[in-house]
Amino acid sequence: MKIFLMFIVGGAAGLLGWALVEPSAPAQFHSPDWRRWELLFALATGGVIGLALGGLTGLYQGSRAHLLIGALVGGALGAIGGMLGLSLGGAIAHTVFGEGVFLQQGIRPDMVIARTLVFAPFGALIGLVVGASARSLPRALQGALGGLIGGAIGGGLFDFIGAMFSNAIVELRGTEGGITEVGLVSRAIAMTAIGGFVGLFIGIVEMMARKAWVRLEVGRNEGKEWVVDAHRTFVGRSETAHIPLFGDPNVAPLHACIERRGGEYVLLDGGTPVGIGVNGIRVPQAVLKHGDVINVGSHNLRFLLRNPRASVAAPQAQPLPTETPPVGAPVGGSGGGLVGGAIPGATPAATPPMGQAGARPPSVDPSPAPFALVAVDGPASGQRYALPMDSEVVAGREASDINLAGDSAASRMHAAFRATLGGVQVRDLNSTNGTFVNGVKASQMTLREGDIVRIGSTTFRIERSSPA
Repeated sequence: MKIFLMFIVGGAAGLLGWALVEPSAPAQFHSPDWRRWELLFALATGGVIGLALGGLTGLYQGSRAHLLIGALVGGALGAIGGMLGLSLGGAIAHTVFGEGVFLQQGIRPDMVIARTLVFAPFGALIGLVVGASARSLPRALQGALGGLIGGAIGGGLFDFIGAMFSNAIVELRGTEGGITEVGLVSRAIAMTAIGGFVGLFIGIVEMMARKAWVRLEVGRNEGKEWVVDAHRTFVGRSETAHIPLFGDPNVAPLHACIERRGGEYVLLDGGTPVGIGVNGIRVPQAVLKHGDVINVGSHNLRFLLRNPRASVAAPQAQPLPTETPPVGAPVGGSGGGLVGGAIPGATPAATPPMGQAGARPPSVDPSPAPFALVAVDGPASGQRYALPMDSEVVAGREASDINLAGDSAASRMHAAFRATLGGVQVRDLNSTNGTFVNGVKASQMTLREGDIVRIGSTTFRIERSSPA
C-alpha cells in the first residue's frame, strides 16, 4: 500500500508542478524567453515532487516535525536537482547531437535519443536529491534509478506524443500556418512519469533494502513500522525522534537508542526513570535478536531482521522496583543485578527466552483462577477464559491468552486482565477502538462479578469460577 501511494503521490506531484508552470510557456520555441522558462519549469516540477515525496516520507515517520522537515528539505533539494539535471541533460544532448537537434521536422531517431538524454538526467537528479533528503544513501540511489527510468520513458515518448496532439494544440493556440511549440501534453506525461517512478523506487528500496526494522505491536498506531538504518536510531516522545511514540507520559523525549555496531543492533537505555525492557525484562542495554520485543513505557516494539542470526547473546537483566515510578522520580533498588524483574505494564512476549531470570520454575503449580471471562456475544461467543490469581491475561487479535483473531474491531494486543483478591483489574493497551466497562470507555478499572467488558465487537461478563 505504501509503495503504491508513493507512486501515486509522486506522479500527481509531477503533474501538479507541470500545471503550475505550463500556462506561462512561450508559444514559440525560438522565443528568447524559452531558456529562462525551462529553468523555471525544472525548478517548479522538481520542487513540487520533492516537497510531496519528502512530506509523505515524514508523515510515515509519525510526527508533524518529520513531515515539515521532509517537505521543506525535499522541496528545496528537488528544485535544485531539477535545475541541475535539466542543465546536465541539455548539455549532454547538444554535445552529442548538436545545437539544432530539436529543430528538425518530423520524428527522427537522433531526436528521440537526444530527448531521452535530456529527460533521463533530469529525472535522475530529482530522484537522487529527493531520496537523499531522507539522509539515506540507498534511498538516494534508488530514487535516482526511479527518476532515470521515468525520465527515459518521458523523453522516449515525448516526440511521439507531441506528434499525436500537435494538430489539436495548434488549433487551440490559433497559430495555423506558423511555427508553434507543441510539447504541452508531452511534458505533462514526462513529469508524471518522473514523479511516479521516483516515488515508486524510493518505496521499493525501503521494503527490499531494509536490514532491520521495528513494528509497533502495543500502543497508538499499532502495526506501524520504522526502518532502523541510521547509526543511532532514537526512540522517544520527541517529534524529532527516529521512532516517535506518543500517548504515554512515562516515555521520555529521547527514551532509548538502537545503535548499530558492525552486524549487531544494541538497545541502550537513555537513563530514564522507568527504563527499557526486552521481552518483559528490564535491561540497561541488550544486543537485539530477531523477534525480540522492546518495552518502552506502555509501548511494545517487535524487532525484526531480514537475515536473522542463528543466535545472539541474551540480554543481561537488572532488578526493577515493584511499582512503576512516576516521571522524574529516581529509580531505587540495590546492587547486584543478577535477577531480572518484569517491566511494569509491559505485555509479555509470546515466547520468553529460555533460561531468562524471573521465569516461573516448572515445578510450581499455577495459581487458582477465582474469576473467569465469559464471552456473551461476538466472534468468541460462548467461550470461557479462566483468570488465574495475580497473572496477567492479554486479549487481542494476536494474543496467545485470549485470542480474538476473528474480531476485526479488536487490536492486536487490546487489553490485559489481572485477577486479585479485590476483583479483576482491566487495563487498556492503547487499543485503537478502546475498552468499555458497562458501556463506559475505560483505560484502567477494577471489575466485580457481573460487570460487562466490551473489546472490539466481543462482549465479556465477569463471573466467579466454580469451586474445584
